Amino acid sequence: MDQATIVGYALGYIATIIAVFLIYLPTLISIALLLVLAGAVQLVILLLKAMTVWAYRSLVRLFRSLAGSLPKGRGGDDLVPH
Repeated sequence: MDQATIVGYALGYIATIIAVFLIYLPTLISIALLLVLAGAVQLVILLLKAMTVWAYRSLVRLFRSLAGSLPKGRGGDDLVPH
């Protein structure tokens, strides 16, 4: 087998690989876009969870400060004897 045949086969293989890549390129782009979209959705969900935890903690702090400012009883038991 001479060098021209080997080079011809090599060019044929390379052309076939390029053609297959170009055929599957729209599918690869679609998969990449779906992965980016999934990552963006996960990021939004993470931010929503962080905001929810922040709001919950601020409400707990607010209610604790309000409960702390309520007047206390005489001390001792909460039950009043009749």
